[in-house]
Amino acid sequence: MMRKKLLALLLVVSMMVLPTGCGLSGKETTPPPTTPTPTPTTEAQTAEESNANSQEKAYDSTNDSSYLSQYFNINLKDNITDVATFTDGLKKLVGDNEDAPKFSTSDEGNPTIAIDGKLTGLKAIKAGVIAANFGELALTYPEEKTVNCLKENQIDIEPDNEYGAYLACAIDTELITPKEAAVYAMDEDVTKDETAKLFMKIASANGLARNFLGYSSDEDIYGKLDNAWNSFIMMDDKKLSEIGKNAVQQGITTGYNLKSDAYNARFLPELTLQYGHSVIKHAHQLIGLLNSEGIVAKVQLEPKTSVYEYLLEWGPIPEATPIYEVKQYDDLYLVNAVEYDLELEFENKEDMLAFDELVQAYAKKNEGNEEAKGLLASSWWQPLYSTTMEDMPKDAYDQIYDCIITDENYSFHSFCLPTDLDKVTKDLGKLSDGLEIKPVKRYCNLAFYNYLTGDDYQ
Repeated sequence: MMRKKLLALLLVVSMMVLPTGCGLSGKETTPPPTTPTPTPTTEAQTAEESNANSQEKAYDSTNDSSYLSQYFNINLKDNITDVATFTDGLKKLVGDNEDAPKFSTSDEGNPTIAIDGKLTGLKAIKAGVIAANFGELALTYPEEKTVNCLKENQIDIEPDNEYGAYLACAIDTELITPKEAAVYAMDEDVTKDETAKLFMKIASANGLARNFLGYSSDEDIYGKLDNAWNSFIMMDDKKLSEIGKNAVQQGITTGYNLKSDAYNARFLPELTLQYGHSVIKHAHQLIGLLNSEGIVAKVQLEPKTSVYEYLLEWGPIPEATPIYEVKQYDDLYLVNAVEYDLELEFENKEDMLAFDELVQAYAKKNEGNEEAKGLLASSWWQPLYSTTMEDMPKDAYDQIYDCIITDENYSFHSFCLPTDLDKVTKDLGKLSDGLEIKPVKRYCNLAFYNYLTGDDYQ
């Protein structure tokens, strides 16, 4: 409907000159003229301009290289990648299931990954396409389809080249851009940057890289947040729930969270903050706040079942719903509530550090503003956000521990202070039924640290 309205408006103002260079990617926007003149822009033009701006930004392999090292133990240190390094990297990216591509030292028939002799651009693309599980697809390309694809993207390569179909397939599946394809078609040495970018695309194609909804700047990110939230159900793991119940009963902890590995964002730790909350409207507005400040982040919503003691002085026990239930164990009442951790991977450390200031100003209640005027919906006295990075500002973040117990695909999480760690892990160990307790250092905002210490309510 919106597109039809825009097209109709275009007919009326067809003689007007459309503006150019209006970037829509992150902070790279063109300032408006002194006297703004509204002009219609079609969706196609908007996408084209946004893509143009994205392509103009020079690629930096730093984050991709860090990610490959963090999650796959792939360390690309040399400017030129040799066959052994390239092949070893691919082996770590294809997964270990029975349908994963096979490797050999000679070409024993496609789609087996085999690189003979020196590594060059076209050999890398063929191996990359197969590693990304598109090998059979590439073999379906008739010569005409291959030629048309390469011609449309201005790629100069002989029609009968054995690598042409793989290059066309790599473009169509977006493993590489047409601009990158032109470089690979030159069949020269493969650089570290090219390898890092291709490896990340292969990891993503195989479902082994980041697991996220999209970017905070995406137009449809709010709908994706809602769709994810509406799909969440109460999680349970018998072993972990029993450990948690006993832990609360014995006063080891006041509560805990249950999470599932299936939703793990797998973000880059040094640029990631985890923000916990229970109201999805708050997540909407928090993302909107980032957009209003020109901050772009990758977004994932991880469900969790939050379990804590229900005190009878709070009033009658509410009726159970699909996302909230109070369970009774003798004289102990435990709330089981569906909540979420909003995972945010920022583009740079500067934006990550700016997050605390934004929350302090717009998403945290303070004495004197009990009504939360001028704050995001459902702002808390003691919001909770944390990271595993140790180099956070000491005036904004304090060290805590997340005591994690894992049972198959589920994990138990309970925060504690460093001074309480030994006692908490020892006491949990008595209840863990042989499951390992893994304390993980985290650095949380001061308000939540105050909650754990009990020294302040804000």
